[in-house]
Amino acid sequence: MLRNSPDLQGYSIPGIKDKILITLFADDTTIYLKQTNCYNDLQTILTCWCCASGAKFNAEKTEIIPIATETHCSLILANRQLHPDDAPLPLSIHIAKEGEAIHSLGAWIGNNVNNISPWEPVIDKISLTLSRFQRSHPTLTSKTIMVQWSIGGMSQYLAKVQGMPQNIEDALEKLTHAFIWTNPSHPPISLNQLYKDKSHGGIGLLDIHSRNEAIELTWLCEYLDISPSRPAWAFVVDILINQLAPEGIPDQTRLNTFLQKWDIPTRGRCASTLPVYALVMLHTAKRYSTSFAPAQLSQRLKRQMPAFYH
Repeated sequence: MLRNSPDLQGYSIPGIKDKILITLFADDTTIYLKQTNCYNDLQTILTCWCCASGAKFNAEKTEIIPIATETHCSLILANRQLHPDDAPLPLSIHIAKEGEAIHSLGAWIGNNVNNISPWEPVIDKISLTLSRFQRSHPTLTSKTIMVQWSIGGMSQYLAKVQGMPQNIEDALEKLTHAFIWTNPSHPPISLNQLYKDKSHGGIGLLDIHSRNEAIELTWLCEYLDISPSRPAWAFVVDILINQLAPEGIPDQTRLNTFLQKWDIPTRGRCASTLPVYALVMLHTAKRYSTSFAPAQLSQRLKRQMPAFYH
């Protein structure tokens, strides 16, 4: 009903056939409205669907994150309207302010949010867990498993969906160091040695930095996927990255920085226009010299590439 409605347009993204209007996961629903859409039109469709299906939307938990210019976001907050011709939003609906994070599918999203705040309860939980483990006087081998369970297990999902700031990574490394050695100021063996496999003189201790880099590489793999299953966010990142292409390259020939011989800045004022997760992904790609270098290209693939800049 939502996709067939003429009143809700959603977002049109180059490269994606269907409009971006709704995403569903378990009992969480996210709906994307354009500036010209009316919230009452959405509510009418949802009410009709609930009557027909017997389902119920938890309207009290509805939250709105404005996606627009800073000026328009301020108007939405002040007037509680998506646009001047729209009816005011119900008072039960929460509108996220600038810098306020909203919890969605385990991640914290919003406009200019502090990426450190979601990690504070995770750090506290890990610290308490390690303190409880330490009371059992575990062996070095047992500590390796406990670090994997606690520091690895409790941080992996959030690191995947949110990304891990450098100071949080440093804090987890310090927790590992303090847990492995009761006297961390004079450790008999460095963590770098313990990170190594047993065949190389280590114990296979979790290396949080390497684990996080592996996570970033999984994002890079998804971004570089050009099959029909390519995720929608990758097309959005394409648009943001292509806006930083050097002058002189026509828009219609800007395909992908990894497929063409032009580079983008990953530092400085221009780079600040990219989301943090996109910058981290690009830094990781550069660190590992990621490039498109097939042994042999078929004629069909060659014809899909623009005539220049590759």
